[in-house]
Amino acid sequence: MNDWIAIGALALVGVLIPLGMMSVSSLLRPTVPETSKRATYESGEIPTGGTRIRFNIQYYMVALLFVVFDIETVLLFPWAVAYQDALASPEISLVRALGPMLLFVGILLVGLAWAWRTGAVQWARTAEQLKADRQ
Repeated sequence: MNDWIAIGALALVGVLIPLGMMSVSSLLRPTVPETSKRATYESGEIPTGGTRIRFNIQYYMVALLFVVFDIETVLLFPWAVAYQDALASPEISLVRALGPMLLFVGILLVGLAWAWRTGAVQWARTAEQLKADRQ
């Protein structure tokens, strides 16, 4: 059997399953036409005010820092497993095995220090900082 036939069959199944699920769900779902379903909030709440609300940028900064340091842990665990055998062998030195990992962690620590110094990880400001910002 040709390998491309198996790949094509898998691609066909990958397309047919979601299309089949969507068509079956559209046939089985209840259809109740109501004007409230076209409203902004389906919960029945009447929206008040504008949609342009100013959010605190700290939410985004904390989320970005979380993503950066979460990816760090995702990269460090497999790296540690891969280098476990390298550290056991006498041909590879400790600096050669752990150097890139330490450089990676060092760059992340510099980024954390920068974020800390600029106040990106500081959630609330003290009275002295607020007074200094006003001046």
